[in-house]
Amino acid sequence: MVALGIFGRRCYLGDTWNRLDFFIVMAGMVEYSLDLQNINLSAIRTVRVLRPLKAINRVPSMRILVNLLLDTLPMLGNVLLLCFFVFFIFGIIGVQLWAGLLRNRCYPEENFTL
Repeated sequence: MVALGIFGRRCYLGDTWNRLDFFIVMAGMVEYSLDLQNINLSAIRTVRVLRPLKAINRVPSMRILVNLLLDTLPMLGNVLLLCFFVFFIFGIIGVQLWAGLLRNRCYPEENFTL
């Protein structure tokens, strides 16, 4: 941060991956500083799960792959909407076709002996 600067045109926090890294480090520092006062904030510890994402910044091909996956998320919304529509239609068809035929079929008959 000292070499690139904090604010400005090509600063450290100008890159999204560096912002994520900064957030992870600051959350860790908050956790350690509050640990001295015997305050238990386990929610801050969950931020440590994001720590392996710092490795993405070091491998350029991995960074390109993750950026590509994040760019395709809006397009996956259309696919999920289509799947929901198909499942909804088949659910309505199933309810209309069987209309309670399978109700109470899991119980043993009255003269059933163990």
